[in-house]
Amino acid sequence: MNTSRLFILLRRSVGPRVLSRSPIFITDNQQNQKCFSFLLCRSTLSSRSRNGFDVCNCKFSSSYSTRSASTSSYDNLCNLFQEIDHRLDLAERSYVNKSANDGHTEGSSYRNISTANLSSDFCRAYIALPHISVSSWRGGDSSVKNHFLDFLLKSKYGIDENGLASAINNSLHHHEQGDGGSERISYKTIQRIRQLCTPRYERIFQYILGSANQDLGVAFLVKLRQDIRDWLRLSSQRDQQSPQPDLSKLRAIERDIQTILTSLFRPGVLNLQQITYDKTPASIIEQIAFKEAVHPLQSLNDLRTRLGPGRRCYAFFHPALPNRPLVFVHVALLQSIPESMTDLQESTRKIVDGNHLESEATCATFYSITNSEPGLVGVDLGNHLIKSVVRVLKNEFVALDTFCTLSPIPNFRRWLQDKIERTTASDKFMDANLFTEGDLQKIENLLPSSDQAPLDSLLGYLKDPHWHNVSDETTAKLKPLLLKLAAYYLSIEKHHGRPLCPVAKFHIRNGAEMYRLNYLGDTTAKGVRSSCGIMINYRYSLEQLEENHVNYERTGEIIVRDGVSCWLSR
Repeated sequence: MNTSRLFILLRRSVGPRVLSRSPIFITDNQQNQKCFSFLLCRSTLSSRSRNGFDVCNCKFSSSYSTRSASTSSYDNLCNLFQEIDHRLDLAERSYVNKSANDGHTEGSSYRNISTANLSSDFCRAYIALPHISVSSWRGGDSSVKNHFLDFLLKSKYGIDENGLASAINNSLHHHEQGDGGSERISYKTIQRIRQLCTPRYERIFQYILGSANQDLGVAFLVKLRQDIRDWLRLSSQRDQQSPQPDLSKLRAIERDIQTILTSLFRPGVLNLQQITYDKTPASIIEQIAFKEAVHPLQSLNDLRTRLGPGRRCYAFFHPALPNRPLVFVHVALLQSIPESMTDLQESTRKIVDGNHLESEATCATFYSITNSEPGLVGVDLGNHLIKSVVRVLKNEFVALDTFCTLSPIPNFRRWLQDKIERTTASDKFMDANLFTEGDLQKIENLLPSSDQAPLDSLLGYLKDPHWHNVSDETTAKLKPLLLKLAAYYLSIEKHHGRPLCPVAKFHIRNGAEMYRLNYLGDTTAKGVRSSCGIMINYRYSLEQLEENHVNYERTGEIIVRDGVSCWLSR
């Protein structure tokens, strides 16, 4: 395809406005494909769900294409599930010979379908269903997925409580002779009790995993867990008078699926790959660009920079989902720990211009890590990814001796706003050490107001997305106060003994330490809106990682260095 033809297609597909803000430099067909994919990605950000599962990679048959919810598709899904349940029952009871896995219900329409095809058809049918939307949920519309999750909550697919009680009772009255003449519970009885303690749906899921073709069972479980998490989140937004599902049972199913997925996505199975602009398929690069959650891509040049000299991008892949990056991380190779995104970008530019060499880098900075599969949230992929990348980088660059992050502080401004609003409502600040009389006087002098209290003036000032550009003097004088509040939020404010900040919780649990706060480290609209432009470096001291991790898990201890703690005393 020539350049002019590509531009015509792009204008028809994404419009001239997208083209005008995304410069393109085309050299070959692979380049054309990446340009086209990236621009289509930018044009559909507002209309596509960030968390949508890419059903195309699962090779669905045309009979299970995405369609609106209907009674027939719901009945088909439930019938498939019940037939799988029946065949599992036959296999467990050993009522048939070696070909038991292909048993079927008499008169069933599935009698000529093998178990492998049956499980595969069920997985395809479920994954191809439309996503649970916020609008339909709030409006009370029920989709096939909603009905199926209700169906899954039926007691017959949970724990057989009567059977379990009977087995326990029998174990108390029937024993076998053990060594030395003592009585003991038989191994067969223990196995029976153990089996009864496992919910029926979990055994069905394991059966589907073992029988479905092309690892479709894995894709089904990832999607099912994503839908359950969405349902739990949306349930809180539903009218309280509307019928509510049993959320405790739904949470139990979600946790059980997480346990299964944790064993499936263990480090030994995952494949670490470096993402490069020239060698990585365009479809994977498009997913990296589209799913980026920390620092959204601004242009095609931005994408090239992140995959070019002085930078690295790595992702984990699973054999069951070979074309889906599960979690990915962006790394910058620098001479020192960066204080801002601008600092990081300028250091990269020096390598691109030839003023610095990659081989001379002494600091590897992780500046973005994204879990691209919502169904794998809570499965410990990010921790393993960072540690795997550290090993790869140390082998490639012998001079590297520092590993750190340049991380945002999500929800910091929201937390501060909540604190101030509570104070305004009760006329008493909940944390006496957070704002001193000196702090309040300083705010009043900086932001004088005749009709607002100092804290309200501060909150109103920070709501301006360009507050840091209004007055250099005011911005400089607010630095000690805002960094003190950030240090308090990160290291002192906790929930159940753990940091409120999700990013802090992630890195501290991995064994990192809070190293330094950086004022106005990210002055993009997102950075100012979420964290008042403040960023933090978490440092991974390789010799202390395991000790820090163990201490945190046991006692909640957090290692806080002077670059953070010094602001608490100001």
